[in-house]
Amino acid sequence: MQGTSFTEWLDEQVRGWAPPAEGDKRPGRVDTRQMFGAQAYLIRGKMFAAVGPMGLMLKLPAEVRQPLLDAGTAGPFTPVQGASFGEWIAVPPDVFAETGNERLLALVRQSFDYVQVAKAAKPPREERHFRKRMY
Repeated sequence: MQGTSFTEWLDEQVRGWAPPAEGDKRPGRVDTRQMFGAQAYLIRGKMFAAVGPMGLMLKLPAEVRQPLLDAGTAGPFTPVQGASFGEWIAVPPDVFAETGNERLLALVRQSFDYVQVAKAAKPPREERHFRKRMY
């Protein structure tokens, strides 16, 4: 990785991770775009990781996420102060060196796998209130 940024290295690693699922006509590649001021990685339109000023952001299941939070390796992903992003964590850039790229890549892969099987949470249906017309 000498001479390349973590983002460039990660780009190289995740290319080709997603062959199309059997019977799926959509491409199975990892896409990238800018989100939250970071380089975001998506599979079939679902973000699974991002790298930016806050570090490496990942969506992980509780059994993987909680030990990282407990150990201080990561913190909750809070794009706005006081508003955490549910299942998302952020590994700060200063932790990259002590964690190691291969361990970080393993976490990115876990996030990639998790996002593909996780069901999107549906927001609660708003109650509709109808006023009776008084004629």
